Amino acid sequence: MAIYSSLTRLNLEILVAICLLSTVLCVRTKEKIYVQLSGTSACFRRLNATHQVGCSSAIGGNVGVIHLVSDETDFHWLIKNGPHEPYMALIYAVNFTLDNVLRLQNSGRVNGIMVLDSDNDTSLMPEDGFSPDESCPGDQYGLYADDPDYKNCQKTTWNPVGKAMMFQDYSLPIFVLTNQTEINSILSFYETFNKPGVDGKARDYPLLAIEMKDAMDAAKDSQTCIRRSNLVVNLNPLKYCDPLGDQNVIATVKAIPRNASNSYSVIFAATRMDTFSLFENEYPSADSSVTGIVALLAAAEALAKSQDDIINSHTSKDIVFVFFNGEAFDYIGSSRMIYDMEHNSFPPNTAAQNLNWNNISHFIEVSQLGHRDEDKLWIHSDPISRKNETVRSEIDTLINMIKSIAVDADVPMDEADVANPLPPASVQQFLKKKNISSVVISDHKTAYTNKFYNSRLDVAKTINETYPPDLNETERYDYITEQAKMLANVSTTIARALYNLSTGDTPPREIEADPQTVAHMLYCFLHNPKCELFKQILDAEDNKDLANAKKPFPFYVGVDSTKNHVTKLTKNLLALFLGRKINGTSEDACRKQNETNKIYKYIWMLGPVVGNKREGVCIESTADETDAISPAFVVPDYDWSSGKYSTWTESSWTVISAQIFLVPSKQLETTILSVGVVILLVSCLLIWFCNQRLDILFKKSYSYAVSMDID
Repeated sequence: MAIYSSLTRLNLEILVAICLLSTVLCVRTKEKIYVQLSGTSACFRRLNATHQVGCSSAIGGNVGVIHLVSDETDFHWLIKNGPHEPYMALIYAVNFTLDNVLRLQNSGRVNGIMVLDSDNDTSLMPEDGFSPDESCPGDQYGLYADDPDYKNCQKTTWNPVGKAMMFQDYSLPIFVLTNQTEINSILSFYETFNKPGVDGKARDYPLLAIEMKDAMDAAKDSQTCIRRSNLVVNLNPLKYCDPLGDQNVIATVKAIPRNASNSYSVIFAATRMDTFSLFENEYPSADSSVTGIVALLAAAEALAKSQDDIINSHTSKDIVFVFFNGEAFDYIGSSRMIYDMEHNSFPPNTAAQNLNWNNISHFIEVSQLGHRDEDKLWIHSDPISRKNETVRSEIDTLINMIKSIAVDADVPMDEADVANPLPPASVQQFLKKKNISSVVISDHKTAYTNKFYNSRLDVAKTINETYPPDLNETERYDYITEQAKMLANVSTTIARALYNLSTGDTPPREIEADPQTVAHMLYCFLHNPKCELFKQILDAEDNKDLANAKKPFPFYVGVDSTKNHVTKLTKNLLALFLGRKINGTSEDACRKQNETNKIYKYIWMLGPVVGNKREGVCIESTADETDAISPAFVVPDYDWSSGKYSTWTESSWTVISAQIFLVPSKQLETTILSVGVVILLVSCLLIWFCNQRLDILFKKSYSYAVSMDID
């Protein structure tokens, strides 16, 4: 029996070896068949209270033969004549429009779309612009939603190029390919295998095909998705979607005392931080939000030069710098701040007096600033607030003061038509509660000058934020572009206006924004996050994440379960500019102060290089974060049909991938299948034959083993 056991063990070892060898061979075979595309981003699914929007593939992915669509002839050939359906349409960014996408989708012959973006080459951008947002962004949740005179952008269509592509439900996957090397490879393979002849005759097999996979878990609407996610059916409950949300960033010039009176007066200086696009990780936002973020941060740094005048005065108004998050999705951040104010939860610092909209004396918001309509910036105000004579007088005084300071700071600035409503802006949520003396400063008089609003094409080049080609990385963030100079002047105007509103005094000349700081921030946010400024304001752990960054951080608000890099960077920059350095403090001691001191926040930063190393610095400031998650996900038994709060969620998914391969003809596939079936049948017959004759095949070995065992 020992020999029989040895034979059995040998058979098992052979079986295991065969399995391992098969696995290795399968992997190698797959790598020879498929070429994975690494430079892709996918359109994914989002949901609100009533709809699902975006894209999803089938669970196993969508497959089709590639066809390049560059003109009307290609469209007609693909939709009418192509014999190898289903197809995957390759389309250049300049032709990626809602009409063309719907044509391809509704043909029933297209299984997916791949957009060739050529690394955001501005020469291939649509001349008329491209915005996946609506023509009247955020109108349903804005100040004028129910106003018969202003709703639906009756006075001004702010985003005329917006075709609401973002808010369509597509029945096929849509990917964007930005890697130029991979684009060149696909186009080369297409020329070799797929491109029809001069007479329009289709090519024979083999043909280049692509598989796109981005199956979404959520469906129908946010209410259904959240309910399904909350069902506990096993020990590992499934999560089908997450609410959109992150954190707002705030900081006050003064430390608001707990015993402040209800008449404590503050000035809000605000902007938004976020944007969106159809595709994951494609959120550059050069003009949509970056110009506003940089301008307000630089204004905070400039104002800090004279902030002691405000801090030491008992009569001065406090200034609250606010960076709202989630505003692109129906004002998530600003509506949540209003909700917190209603519930005495703002600011989050428990040692401070609670504030609400009644404490706000003035509200200055900076919007898109990268372009110049008629070579000017424009000041917008709310016509409804102007109906109150007192508020109208305050607004006019505020506008005249800003214009006067702008002239001195070399910023061409004028007042927009007072009969027009405010453009989409966070202040609208506050004006729902109270008529506040408020203005919005933007680069457009009426319609947006930004033709790529909330899109992946809103890149640095579109605001002329470019560098001479011979500069290295270090020289680039030291180089002061024309855009940096202009934004610095705007920041100087804002800082001086805030000082005047707070103290009532003429702002000193020392309040002046640093163009070098502005240039550095633009470079870090828009070009390369692995810049010196970002390295200085993060600790050692966060610098490890920074080292892995391959492109600018996204400005998409994301989901509430993860924290956006831009949020932390903005908070730390604000703390650096408005706070003070605590010398002689170790990292542990710095962090521990947050446990005992409830008035200030303490942030440890690596700081600049001194000698051959970074010695670190502890920053004391009022910079803090507040929730930017819609109250719809906080209010118990929220009425999803009320339309009061934003209800956006993002679907979860397992895999997003795209790979190309050569697909053989149907005849060859049939032949391969037939041969495989024949081999399978022959193998089964052979095994059956051997099994029936085991006693003959193994009789001699078995008899010998038995005799040895008896002996």
